[in-house]
Amino acid sequence: MKVSKLILQIDQILDQANDLIASELLSRAYTLAKLANDQQLEKWLLLETSGYFDTNPALTDDIYVPNYRKVPGYYQDKVGRPLLIEDPDLAKILNHYHIREGAAELEAIAGKNGMTSLRNAFVNSQIRQSLGVEVDEFHFKNFSVKSILHEIRNQVISRLIELRKTLSENAVAVGISPDTPKELINLHPTVQKTAGELYKNGHYRQAILDTYIALVNAVKIKSLRHDLDNTPLMQATFSPKNPLVKVSAEQDEQQGFMWLFSGAVMGIRNPKAHRLIEQNDPQRTLEWLSFASVLLRVLDEAEVVKE
Repeated sequence: MKVSKLILQIDQILDQANDLIASELLSRAYTLAKLANDQQLEKWLLLETSGYFDTNPALTDDIYVPNYRKVPGYYQDKVGRPLLIEDPDLAKILNHYHIREGAAELEAIAGKNGMTSLRNAFVNSQIRQSLGVEVDEFHFKNFSVKSILHEIRNQVISRLIELRKTLSENAVAVGISPDTPKELINLHPTVQKTAGELYKNGHYRQAILDTYIALVNAVKIKSLRHDLDNTPLMQATFSPKNPLVKVSAEQDEQQGFMWLFSGAVMGIRNPKAHRLIEQNDPQRTLEWLSFASVLLRVLDEAEVVKE
């Protein structure tokens, strides 16, 4: 997927973030992480969605349950007696629990009144070995989970903003504006780069003219005929009998594209260069830009004929 389209989708999710619950936000962000091939973000989103359990393939040996997943509470044994800890430093550790459950389960807990109890056999054995006491379950108030969900949402938003920043920097590096208007995001990168800012600011005539000048330059680069320009360039490059750039093995089709490229110069590029034609219609502008985009993609796929 194109960078500009990914950036647009990130912006849409960020705009809706306040209206989405954590599990929905995680799901949408995961789709974007996959499309952006951000494996680190994808792994974190899987952990937050499915939980920090051994059954989750995203949980590797270097991963620990993050501290923002801690809730205050207390341990008790099988008969309901709470674990009383006199050492204040030890109490800070054992009176909190790292919840491993996925976001949807956390939302279910947060939606209930009262308290919830969880059992962790590994932690229980560690307490037995360290303190010589038996514990069975950790108890905590359900509403305390809301702070975890709030932090998960904040984390998703922060990581999406960081992903957007990275994508924007990559787009700039290859000469594409990260703020390409949404109408242009499916067009050829040359169109986005050349016409993006002009189209966004309403300079429609200049957007068309600059795009078709860029098309002419692209043909020069592909054909290596920098000595020719405009219509002579197109007719020499796409000549059906002696083409420099072959679009089709069929002469009639090759000639058809020769006239399409020639017509783009004669009917669109030249008039806007030589006369101050008023252009106020964004839809008509988009259609002219789309035609240039088609020609640029044809040019990309065409074969250079070697001498």
